[in-house]
Amino acid sequence: MDLLRSAAFLTPLAFLACLPRAAAPPSSGSPTLVPALIEWKVGLNEKEGPSPLVEIVLPATHRGVPVWRIIHRDPDPTADGSINAYDLYDVATDGLRPIRSVMNREGLYLSLDFEPGYVAIEKREGGARVRSEVPVHEPRPEGPGLTVFVAALPLQAGFRTSFQIVDRWAADDSSRVKWVDLQVGEQQVVPTTWGRCNGFEVTIAPRDGSFHIRQSVLAAPPHYPLNTEYRRGELLAVSEVTRLVIAGQSACTP
Repeated sequence: MDLLRSAAFLTPLAFLACLPRAAAPPSSGSPTLVPALIEWKVGLNEKEGPSPLVEIVLPATHRGVPVWRIIHRDPDPTADGSINAYDLYDVATDGLRPIRSVMNREGLYLSLDFEPGYVAIEKREGGARVRSEVPVHEPRPEGPGLTVFVAALPLQAGFRTSFQIVDRWAADDSSRVKWVDLQVGEQQVVPTTWGRCNGFEVTIAPRDGSFHIRQSVLAAPPHYPLNTEYRRGELLAVSEVTRLVIAGQSACTP
């Protein structure tokens, strides 16, 4: 499994808004969020066919801070051999601020630790090891962390909001912090492998044009994803959810 393709879930960062004013991201707790297990087929457009990936959302604690922990990994723990490959993101339950991001796969380790006013970044690739600090104020989650951030937003047709992220895949630190616009289209019926679901189309795009995400999410909260299309440069990844298990409720009516 290529964990780089899990960037298609940014979870899971411009369409015309129907509402005249912008809505603010959540600033307190996340009462609508509950644990979830999301099975994906990643890369439906790939010649060799899609790859399976499991996304897990669960409550946890990191350094005494209650968090929502989002994990991407292969559904077969032995698929990566001796490499414990995963993509992990911790998001504080209070305010949904990013706490840390850790990706580990063969030949690459990338971690981001968010502190007040800056993010500490460590990258190990091959024999190289690079550490840096990038100033940033009140960023929002990206990568796997975007799943819970979007799930907790008060989505409705025409909803829009803007926020800063720290882009893990930016070419260098000078372009790592960027503004992102999120907008929501009309409610629609989304076909899935388990039935037809009421959903919203969500578009997420940074103002520098470095990537573009279009995904369908559940219309009812929590707004967990149903499918996604991720573009960055020449990369295009089209993925769909094949199973969605949400604690205490049904994803949608079959």
